[in-house]
Amino acid sequence: MTTRLTLFLFSALLAGTAGAAAGDKTDIVRNLAGRVGPIVGSALACRDIARPRIQAIVDKFTAVIVEASSNEAERSDLTQSFDRSVADGRGAVTTGGTDCRSADGQLTDLERSLAGPGPGPSVAAIAPSSATAATSPTAPVAAGSPVRGVTDQEIRFGIAAPFSGSAKELGRQMKLGIDTAFNRVNEAGGVEGRMLKLIAADDGYEPTRTADAMKQLYEKDQVFGIIGNVGAPTAVVAVPYAIERKLLFFGAFTGANVLRHDPPDRYVFNYRASDAEETDAVVRYLVKLW
Repeated sequence: MTTRLTLFLFSALLAGTAGAAAGDKTDIVRNLAGRVGPIVGSALACRDIARPRIQAIVDKFTAVIVEASSNEAERSDLTQSFDRSVADGRGAVTTGGTDCRSADGQLTDLERSLAGPGPGPSVAAIAPSSATAATSPTAPVAAGSPVRGVTDQEIRFGIAAPFSGSAKELGRQMKLGIDTAFNRVNEAGGVEGRMLKLIAADDGYEPTRTADAMKQLYEKDQVFGIIGNVGAPTAVVAVPYAIERKLLFFGAFTGANVLRHDPPDRYVFNYRASDAEETDAVVRYLVKLW
């Protein structure tokens, strides 16, 4: 299993963490497991994708886990993390969040990124300024326009995210960032004199609650658009809901393919990179360091 490619990855991992604590090194491998696993899982759920291609990736990553682990407990922990990510990838195909053509494309991209260094895609990061960018469609709205969520005084946006449960910090931090950006815009006079307002709905990072959260924002709060939703599992529910109602869906905190169809969905705008793009960039960077 210790192929030249595996040595590249492992050496890059060590080069990238020279002098770091053992826990930091395993954190890097765990991060990669969370990126490579869903790609492997999606491919496994598609019968038309050749199993030897998938197994080659699994073997190489397994070897990286073995080499990066200082003891059996670490190895078991990293393996379980990888297995959970693989299961998530399988589930994404089963629930329709990822189609097999996209899964094959992701696997191909991963194979290419593992083949050696080269120019990789830039990686976008979530930043408060994303909220400002989301307001551009509102500029042409005339005073008194009946556009949903837009009045002479304000533009209402909604966020469906976890504000309770184990993932509540993800939602809280995302809302905090958007609120900070909105406040900065509002202090400068807003958008065409309209103040930006963010309304939050709690889905607890549970897809079964996401539909109700989206319904609240759309029907009760009458928001102009959705911004900053958190999570891939919840996006499987939220994205179709928004598209069906022609509702702006901007800057979700997920790299899942459910938001990245080809051709793209008309009302979905991504601000961050996809999981496949991030994985490609991470692997290329590590190989470059080696």
